[in-house]
Amino acid sequence: MAHNQTTLGIDHPLVTVADHAATLDRYRRMGFQPSPVSHHPWGTVTSLVMFPDNFIELIGVEDPSKFGTNSVNGFCFGRFLGGFLDSQEGVSLVALHSKDARADHRAVVEKGLKTQGIIDFRRAMKKPDGTPDEAVVSLVMLIDEDLPEASNFICHQHRPELIWVPEWQDHPNGAVAIAAVTYVDDAAGTLAKRFATLYGTDGAGGVFDTGCGVINVVAAQEAAGRFGGADLPRFAADRPHVVAITVAVESLRQLRASLEAGEVPHTDAERRVLVAPDFCGNVILEFVERTS
Repeated sequence: MAHNQTTLGIDHPLVTVADHAATLDRYRRMGFQPSPVSHHPWGTVTSLVMFPDNFIELIGVEDPSKFGTNSVNGFCFGRFLGGFLDSQEGVSLVALHSKDARADHRAVVEKGLKTQGIIDFRRAMKKPDGTPDEAVVSLVMLIDEDLPEASNFICHQHRPELIWVPEWQDHPNGAVAIAAVTYVDDAAGTLAKRFATLYGTDGAGGVFDTGCGVINVVAAQEAAGRFGGADLPRFAADRPHVVAITVAVESLRQLRASLEAGEVPHTDAERRVLVAPDFCGNVILEFVERTS
């Protein structure tokens, strides 16, 4: 069960891919232990890389004929992800944590952010012992038409014990948390202004502490320097998007052993290990040792 989550903290980035099974295999080769595959009512297939406080969702489109299911005000989650995949793979959205979707919805509206409303749904899933159950979820969609590859939604898990399963958090590579998500934004600070509104801070240096992981907003040139050991993800349009997920691990030595055992190409940087986007679903995975 998660224990250090904060309202609007980083809950999970959606690594959105064309070949879900192949991506799962590559994440296992990196030493992750994803949860069993399950399905959303709107036609997407998902598996979760769980940590105690947040997680990475590996998601793909499986059945476009289900687009439209659970739509709210004309917005369909599956169709949105399908449209994203028409142009590229990568992180399509970053979910922010909620323990009360309706209260958080009111709060973001008061801040002046546009929302598409609340989606309530159920997702059939299996517990570690194989018995079937059902996750119950409320989502507040915060899609900004000017930031189609850098929007968010708020995620409220009504049955968190079905998501934060201890057995799914024991990764051979020693991964324990998403420490940061890094976006590129070469526009006139559009994305930074959005996060400043969301978190009520000026975000000095493009750094926004969500209380459960840091959001970084950097220019492309700075990103190229920061992740110099890896190519940057390629997106179809020159708009803000996620370039990297920073994962904290118990030990870089343990992490390297997992990568070598899985024959995963990687780059050693100073106190960091980078795995390139062509292996991770068009996002850089940056591994660092946990600090506390």
